[in-house]
Amino acid sequence: MRFLMFIAIVALAGCAGKGSTDSAGGEPSTIKIADVALASGTPTVALHVTDALLASDPRNTEALLRQGRAYVMLGNTAAAETAYRRALAIDDRSDEARLGLAKIWLASSPVQAEKVLLEVVAHDAHNTAALNNLGVSRDLQGRHSEAQEAYRQALQVRPDMTSAQENLGLSLALSGKPKEGAEMLDQVARGGVNDRKARDDLAVALTLSGRSGEAGQVLQEELSAPDVTKALAGYRALQGAPAQ
Repeated sequence: MRFLMFIAIVALAGCAGKGSTDSAGGEPSTIKIADVALASGTPTVALHVTDALLASDPRNTEALLRQGRAYVMLGNTAAAETAYRRALAIDDRSDEARLGLAKIWLASSPVQAEKVLLEVVAHDAHNTAALNNLGVSRDLQGRHSEAQEAYRQALQVRPDMTSAQENLGLSLALSGKPKEGAEMLDQVARGGVNDRKARDDLAVALTLSGRSGEAGQVLQEELSAPDVTKALAGYRALQGAPAQ
């Protein structure tokens, strides 16, 4: 199925390369093709069509934003950063470019990511993606109470935002409130979220609240017995981390 989608997108890209545009006369249909490629998990196709568009229109920020997303999906964060920086240099109002940069910087420079995310929130106080990532940047700096404030602001706008719920639950667990964190993460799991991150976060909270047996049961769905033991030992070590 994905191969057939790939062939269809390439065919559309060939048609779009002849200058076709949306019927409303707005963005070239190449942008829509890139969006379809990204949504279908074929970032190389998105790069193909955006490269073609940028060759004739190097200041097309929409193409640069899609290019950044495609490079992130391919794991090429350096190229993604370049694309987002180019978009921002052309249009300094592009909060999407700022958000893209912040996500890249979270792991390597949470302080830098926080600075950019605060700029986004200053422009749009209801940007839930920015608020959620702002919380992550603060948790990574050990500033858990401020992180939780950002997650709660996101949830005020979107109460059903599961990523913010998960992050808040884990932050609570890491800041000396493991029982409260475990309760929240358990509610998220009961709501149907059953991905790897959700299970790992719940296992951390359960371990920190003294429920290692339950944590092991959660982890055994994806890990071998020896790996479960190692993971639980690592989670217990978090209890020695200072709460903020």
